[in-house]
Amino acid sequence: MTWIKLDDTLPNNPKILPLGDRAFRLYIEGLCYANQYLTDGFLANAVVDRLDPELANIELIEAGLWKQADGGFQIHDYTKHQSSRRDVQDKRDQVRDRVTRYREKSNTDVTLPETEYRIQNTDTEAFNAFWSAYPLKVGKGAALKAYQKALRRASADEILSGVCRYATDPNRNPGFTAHASTWLNADRWQDEALPKKPTVADLRLDQTPTPTPPRFTSDEAGKPAPMPESVRRLFNRDLQV
Repeated sequence: MTWIKLDDTLPNNPKILPLGDRAFRLYIEGLCYANQYLTDGFLANAVVDRLDPELANIELIEAGLWKQADGGFQIHDYTKHQSSRRDVQDKRDQVRDRVTRYREKSNTDVTLPETEYRIQNTDTEAFNAFWSAYPLKVGKGAALKAYQKALRRASADEILSGVCRYATDPNRNPGFTAHASTWLNADRWQDEALPKKPTVADLRLDQTPTPTPPRFTSDEAGKPAPMPESVRRLFNRDLQV
Protein backbone atom coordinates (compact mmCIF):
# COMPACT_ATOMS: atom_id res chain seq x y z
CA MET A 1 0.00 0.00 0.00
CA THR A 2 1.27 3.47 -0.89
CA TRP A 3 0.00 6.91 0.09
CA ILE A 4 -0.76 10.14 -1.76
CA LYS A 5 0.32 13.45 -0.26
CA LEU A 6 -2.28 16.18 0.25
CA ASP A 7 -1.44 19.58 1.74
CA ASP A 8 -3.98 20.76 4.34
CA THR A 9 -4.32 24.00 2.33
CA LEU A 10 -5.44 22.10 -0.80
CA PRO A 11 -9.18 22.97 -0.52
CA ASN A 12 -8.29 26.70 -0.51
CA ASN A 13 -5.88 26.53 -3.46
CA PRO A 14 -6.92 29.05 -6.16
CA LYS A 15 -7.06 26.24 -8.71
CA ILE A 16 -9.21 24.05 -6.47
CA LEU A 17 -11.70 26.62 -5.16
CA PRO A 18 -13.69 27.02 -8.42
CA LEU A 19 -14.16 23.23 -8.83
CA GLY A 20 -17.51 21.59 -8.34
CA ASP A 21 -17.90 18.60 -6.05
CA ARG A 22 -17.66 16.07 -8.89
CA ALA A 23 -14.54 17.67 -10.38
CA PHE A 24 -12.83 17.80 -6.97
CA ARG A 25 -13.64 14.14 -6.39
CA LEU A 26 -12.32 13.25 -9.83
CA TYR A 27 -9.06 15.06 -9.13
CA ILE A 28 -8.53 13.05 -5.91
CA GLU A 29 -9.53 9.80 -7.67
CA GLY A 30 -7.01 10.54 -10.40
CA LEU A 31 -4.23 11.05 -7.84
CA CYS A 32 -5.11 7.79 -6.13
CA TYR A 33 -5.19 5.82 -9.38
CA ALA A 34 -1.88 7.22 -10.59
CA ASN A 35 -0.26 6.50 -7.23
CA GLN A 36 -1.68 2.97 -6.96
CA TYR A 37 -0.53 1.91 -10.44
CA LEU A 38 2.62 4.08 -10.52
CA THR A 39 1.75 5.89 -13.76
CA ASP A 40 3.59 9.10 -12.79
CA GLY A 41 0.37 11.06 -13.18
CA PHE A 42 -0.78 9.69 -16.55
CA LEU A 43 -4.45 8.64 -16.85
CA ALA A 44 -5.48 6.69 -19.94
CA ASN A 45 -8.72 7.61 -21.71
CA ALA A 46 -10.30 4.31 -20.66
CA VAL A 47 -9.55 5.09 -17.01
CA VAL A 48 -10.99 8.60 -17.24
CA ASP A 49 -14.12 7.31 -19.00
CA ARG A 50 -14.69 4.90 -16.10
CA LEU A 51 -14.03 7.48 -13.38
CA ASP A 52 -15.74 10.41 -15.07
CA PRO A 53 -19.12 9.70 -16.68
CA GLU A 54 -20.16 13.36 -16.20
CA LEU A 55 -17.21 15.00 -18.06
CA ALA A 56 -15.93 16.72 -14.93
CA ASN A 57 -12.44 16.55 -16.49
CA ILE A 58 -13.28 19.68 -18.49
CA GLU A 59 -13.21 21.69 -15.25
CA LEU A 60 -9.84 20.17 -14.35
CA ILE A 61 -8.38 21.06 -17.76
CA GLU A 62 -9.70 24.63 -17.56
CA ALA A 63 -8.25 24.96 -14.04
CA GLY A 64 -4.83 23.76 -15.25
CA LEU A 65 -4.86 20.70 -13.01
CA TRP A 66 -4.97 18.22 -15.90
CA LYS A 67 -3.45 18.41 -19.36
CA GLN A 68 -4.51 16.46 -22.41
CA ALA A 69 -1.88 14.00 -23.55
CA ASP A 70 -1.52 11.34 -26.21
CA GLY A 71 -4.00 8.61 -25.28
CA GLY A 72 -5.26 10.26 -22.12
CA PHE A 73 -4.54 12.98 -19.57
CA GLN A 74 -1.54 14.03 -17.48
CA ILE A 75 -1.91 15.38 -13.93
CA HIS A 76 -0.03 18.68 -13.78
CA ASP A 77 3.19 18.62 -11.67
CA TYR A 78 2.38 15.12 -10.40
CA THR A 79 5.94 14.04 -9.61
CA LYS A 80 6.64 17.39 -7.97
CA HIS A 81 4.23 16.58 -5.15
CA GLN A 82 3.81 12.78 -5.30
CA SER A 83 6.28 9.90 -5.26
CA SER A 84 7.43 8.86 -8.73
CA ARG A 85 7.46 5.28 -9.95
CA ARG A 86 11.24 5.17 -9.58
CA ASP A 87 11.11 6.48 -5.99
CA VAL A 88 8.55 3.87 -4.95
CA GLN A 89 10.48 1.03 -6.58
CA ASP A 90 13.73 2.18 -4.97
CA LYS A 91 12.12 2.17 -1.52
CA ARG A 92 10.66 -1.28 -2.10
CA ASP A 93 14.07 -2.56 -3.18
CA GLN A 94 15.65 -1.11 -0.04
CA VAL A 95 13.08 -2.81 2.19
CA ARG A 96 13.55 -6.10 0.33
CA ASP A 97 17.32 -5.85 0.75
CA ARG A 98 17.01 -5.15 4.49
CA VAL A 99 14.71 -8.13 4.99
CA THR A 100 17.05 -10.37 2.98
CA ARG A 101 20.10 -9.26 5.00
CA TYR A 102 18.27 -9.81 8.26
CA ARG A 103 17.18 -13.31 7.28
CA GLU A 104 20.69 -14.20 6.13
CA LYS A 105 22.16 -13.00 9.43
CA SER A 106 19.48 -14.83 11.39
CA ASN A 107 20.36 -18.07 9.62
CA THR A 108 24.01 -17.69 10.70
CA ASP A 109 23.03 -16.96 14.33
CA VAL A 110 24.68 -13.54 14.27
CA THR A 111 23.56 -11.24 17.10
CA LEU A 112 22.46 -7.91 15.64
CA PRO A 113 22.90 -4.59 17.44
CA GLU A 114 19.67 -3.34 18.97
CA THR A 115 19.22 -0.46 16.50
CA GLU A 116 19.82 -2.66 13.46
CA TYR A 117 17.63 -5.39 14.95
CA ARG A 118 14.77 -2.94 15.26
CA ILE A 119 15.06 -1.93 11.63
CA GLN A 120 15.48 -5.45 10.31
CA ASN A 121 12.57 -6.73 12.37
CA THR A 122 10.08 -4.45 10.64
CA ASP A 123 8.26 -7.04 8.55
CA THR A 124 5.42 -5.15 6.90
CA GLU A 125 3.76 -8.19 5.39
CA ALA A 126 3.70 -10.06 8.71
CA PHE A 127 2.27 -7.06 10.56
CA ASN A 128 -0.38 -6.54 7.87
CA ALA A 129 -1.42 -10.17 8.30
CA PHE A 130 -1.66 -9.63 12.07
CA TRP A 131 -3.62 -6.39 11.69
CA SER A 132 -6.00 -7.96 9.19
CA ALA A 133 -6.79 -10.78 11.64
CA TYR A 134 -7.09 -8.63 14.76
CA PRO A 135 -10.78 -8.03 15.63
CA LEU A 136 -10.45 -4.40 16.79
CA LYS A 137 -8.91 -1.90 14.33
CA VAL A 138 -7.88 0.83 16.79
CA GLY A 139 -4.42 2.39 17.31
CA LYS A 140 -2.57 0.95 14.32
CA GLY A 141 0.59 3.01 14.95
CA ALA A 142 0.87 1.86 18.56
CA ALA A 143 0.13 -1.69 17.45
CA LEU A 144 2.99 -1.59 14.93
CA LYS A 145 5.49 -0.50 17.61
CA ALA A 146 4.22 -3.17 20.00
CA TYR A 147 4.40 -5.76 17.21
CA GLN A 148 8.04 -4.95 16.44
CA LYS A 149 8.92 -5.42 20.12
CA ALA A 150 6.85 -8.60 20.33
CA LEU A 151 8.90 -10.14 17.51
CA ARG A 152 11.84 -10.18 19.93
CA ARG A 153 9.88 -12.54 22.19
CA ALA A 154 8.03 -14.70 19.68
CA SER A 155 7.93 -15.54 15.98
CA ALA A 156 5.46 -13.96 13.55
CA ASP A 157 3.77 -17.35 13.13
CA GLU A 158 3.24 -17.73 16.90
CA ILE A 159 1.71 -14.26 17.15
CA LEU A 160 -0.52 -14.78 14.11
CA SER A 161 -1.71 -18.15 15.42
CA GLY A 162 -2.54 -16.57 18.78
CA VAL A 163 -4.44 -13.65 17.30
CA CYS A 164 -6.49 -15.96 15.06
CA ARG A 165 -7.40 -17.99 18.13
CA TYR A 166 -8.38 -14.80 19.98
CA ALA A 167 -10.40 -13.34 17.10
CA THR A 168 -12.43 -16.51 16.53
CA ASP A 169 -12.98 -17.39 20.19
CA PRO A 170 -16.79 -17.61 20.62
CA ASN A 171 -16.43 -16.56 24.26
CA ARG A 172 -14.74 -13.22 23.47
CA ASN A 173 -16.94 -10.24 24.33
CA PRO A 174 -16.60 -7.62 21.52
CA GLY A 175 -17.28 -4.89 24.05
CA PHE A 176 -14.22 -5.88 26.08
CA THR A 177 -11.80 -6.64 23.23
CA ALA A 178 -8.33 -5.33 24.08
CA HIS A 179 -6.51 -2.85 21.85
CA ALA A 180 -3.93 -4.57 19.67
CA SER A 181 -0.99 -2.84 21.40
CA THR A 182 -2.25 -3.94 24.83
CA TRP A 183 -2.75 -7.49 23.58
CA LEU A 184 0.78 -7.62 22.18
CA ASN A 185 2.50 -6.01 25.17
CA ALA A 186 0.91 -8.60 27.46
CA ASP A 187 2.13 -11.56 25.31
CA ARG A 188 -1.46 -12.70 25.00
CA TRP A 189 -0.74 -14.94 22.03
CA GLN A 190 0.17 -17.42 24.79
CA ASP A 191 -3.29 -17.24 26.39
CA GLU A 192 -5.54 -20.27 26.52
CA ALA A 193 -9.15 -20.15 25.31
CA LEU A 194 -11.38 -17.71 27.16
CA PRO A 195 -13.77 -19.11 29.80
CA LYS A 196 -17.27 -19.97 28.64
CA LYS A 197 -19.78 -17.14 28.83
CA PRO A 198 -22.28 -17.70 31.68
CA THR A 199 -25.87 -18.43 30.71
CA VAL A 200 -28.98 -17.21 32.52
CA ALA A 201 -29.18 -20.55 34.31
CA ASP A 202 -25.52 -20.22 35.41
CA LEU A 203 -26.26 -16.87 37.05
CA ARG A 204 -28.78 -18.38 39.51
CA LEU A 205 -27.29 -18.74 42.98
CA ASP A 206 -29.10 -21.96 43.80
CA GLN A 207 -30.44 -24.24 41.12
CA THR A 208 -31.66 -26.90 43.60
CA PRO A 209 -35.48 -26.99 43.64
CA THR A 210 -37.07 -26.03 46.96
CA PRO A 211 -38.55 -29.16 48.60
CA THR A 212 -42.27 -29.17 49.46
CA PRO A 213 -42.80 -29.43 53.24
CA PRO A 214 -44.54 -32.67 54.34
CA ARG A 215 -48.21 -32.58 55.20
CA PHE A 216 -49.47 -34.28 58.42
CA THR A 217 -52.73 -36.17 58.79
CA SER A 218 -54.90 -36.11 61.91
CA ASP A 219 -53.62 -39.54 62.80
CA GLU A 220 -50.01 -38.36 62.65
CA ALA A 221 -50.64 -35.25 64.76
CA GLY A 222 -49.26 -35.38 68.30
CA LYS A 223 -51.65 -35.87 71.26
CA PRO A 224 -51.83 -33.05 73.89
CA ALA A 225 -50.25 -33.56 77.29
CA PRO A 226 -52.73 -33.90 80.26
CA MET A 227 -53.32 -30.82 82.43
CA PRO A 228 -51.35 -30.93 85.69
CA GLU A 229 -53.51 -31.67 88.79
CA SER A 230 -52.49 -28.44 90.58
CA VAL A 231 -53.64 -26.38 87.61
CA ARG A 232 -56.85 -28.37 87.38
CA ARG A 233 -57.70 -27.61 91.10
CA LEU A 234 -57.08 -23.87 90.60
CA PHE A 235 -59.22 -23.86 87.49
CA ASN A 236 -62.11 -25.69 89.28
CA ARG A 237 -61.87 -23.33 92.26
CA ASP A 238 -62.23 -20.29 90.04
CA LEU A 239 -65.28 -21.77 88.39
CA GLN A 240 -66.99 -22.41 91.76
CA VAL A 241 -66.48 -18.84 92.85
